[in-house]
Amino acid sequence: MADELDLAAQILEKADKGLAESDTTARIHNMLTSGRMLKSTTGDWDDEITRLAKQCRSLADKMRQTHTNYTTQEHRTAQEFQAILASLEGDA
Repeated sequence: MADELDLAAQILEKADKGLAESDTTARIHNMLTSGRMLKSTTGDWDDEITRLAKQCRSLADKMRQTHTNYTTQEHRTAQEFQAILASLEGDA
């Protein structure tokens, strides 16, 4: 799932680059209300895409860290059980 979130972030970052034509159009027509509205809209869209991409990457990092934490804890628990079993066999 973490890899899928990273892929989603990459797709979003590429989509962000697709706004270049709209930005150009907005600059050309900056004296018109529609040009200013387009600039505002593409700016908002850019902000949201960037925010969502960062959130995807953050969630991917957290998932990987959680996986590492669980794996580490499972290993420790297995070692503790082995130590308990060894001490019980030693008492027998």
